[in-house]
Amino acid sequence: MKTKYFLTSILAVLGAVLISGTAWAQNSGTVNDAFQVARKAVGPDIQTKVVSVYGIGTPGAIEKWYFIFYDPAVASRGRAVLVENNQVTKTYPANGGTTYSSDLTFDPSRITSEGPALSAAQGYAAKHAIAYDSVHALLKQTSVNKPFRWRVELLNNDKGKGYVYVNAVDDTVAFYSGPASEKKASSHSSDDSAEGFANDVKHTFLGIGGDLEEFFTGERTVDK
Repeated sequence: MKTKYFLTSILAVLGAVLISGTAWAQNSGTVNDAFQVARKAVGPDIQTKVVSVYGIGTPGAIEKWYFIFYDPAVASRGRAVLVENNQVTKTYPANGGTTYSSDLTFDPSRITSEGPALSAAQGYAAKHAIAYDSVHALLKQTSVNKPFRWRVELLNNDKGKGYVYVNAVDDTVAFYSGPASEKKASSHSSDDSAEGFANDVKHTFLGIGGDLEEFFTGERTVDK
């Protein structure tokens, strides 16, 4: 009887863990799930005007989603919304040193799931023996009529291992650029090149130093 009770208890515990794990996975959500949450934090007039989407997580799943909506009511024309576990945890003007353009907004219907892009990045990394333990995933329109792509940054112990660019239309790998390409980027680089894309990200989305901190936290301390 004791053995039977012990086994029953173990199964109950395992069941609870599995249910908890499933609930967590559901709460983490996809980019589309997160967007449906984020849009409720902004006015209806700008819900279809997304400037960029940025996710932080593991090789297989994003845990935090940052959305920037084009908002003419703020100085930068951008409003950032942070979504974690399918809840808005912060929203603030995206004062990262950039003034966002309405010409580079895209309708949320164009947001493609990050899953295939992360899988494509995993496949590329495995084929080329690139070890990584986390990712930063970016989706934005760099210029009108340019290819719509996910940029998946591979990191290992917080050290950049390069970028895999995945076509958002068919989830194929467009190209890969090493971690040094962003440093080499010139403001005159082509938007179709790795250098051009990295440069565009650097100067119009991520920023550097205090700009990066301010975008993510809404505060600026490192260079004050």
